[in-house]
Amino acid sequence: MAETETKKPAAPAETDGQSRWLLWYQKNQKVLSYAVLALAVIGVGGWLWRETSRRKEAAAMAALQEAQIKMDTGDLGTAATDFQRIIQTYAGTDAAYQAELGANAIRIGSGQSQIAVDALRKFVGTNPPAYFAAGAWGMLGAALENVKQYDEAAAAYRRSSELAPEDYRKVDGLLGASRAYQLGGKGDQSLAMLREILGKFPKETPGVAEATVRLSEATKGHM
Repeated sequence: MAETETKKPAAPAETDGQSRWLLWYQKNQKVLSYAVLALAVIGVGGWLWRETSRRKEAAAMAALQEAQIKMDTGDLGTAATDFQRIIQTYAGTDAAYQAELGANAIRIGSGQSQIAVDALRKFVGTNPPAYFAAGAWGMLGAALENVKQYDEAAAAYRRSSELAPEDYRKVDGLLGASRAYQLGGKGDQSLAMLREILGKFPKETPGVAEATVRLSEATKGHM
């Protein structure tokens, strides 16, 4: 009697979709590996960038505080050197922007207003954030006022007022513009700045009371 042939069970057929996926995966396996690696590198790189930026900002702020203490205690030469080092070492940080203002405050206070004018014009030309730009334009107005360029000073003060995020700084800029116009012999423009303050800002805003007094005195109460 012939021996019965034992048949092996047939392997389950793969679906067309599974076959296509397997072929695609085998063909693109290397590319997929590179993509996964790239995503991992980007993730690590992003973390390192954030961590480095955080540490840089913290170091910059610590250096800024030390420089400000020296300036406050009258050690202006050392403070100026420290401010310059912060500007060069920590460019792009808030501390570096603040150091620009600190360095120019020392220049103005030391009678170097023209040097401050040149430095501040260069600084505002770099388009710093509005908070710092407003301060720089205000300081530029003061420096220009010191070198008797009153029209330019008034324009700088007005630009400071436009950029300032806080109302009290906006008012301060317009007060500066009013003073510069007055010093330059342009009384009408000076009064216009004071009236702009009174028309735009609540009376409790710092600086508005000063504008009210100045306008009253200049117009003999007619406002």
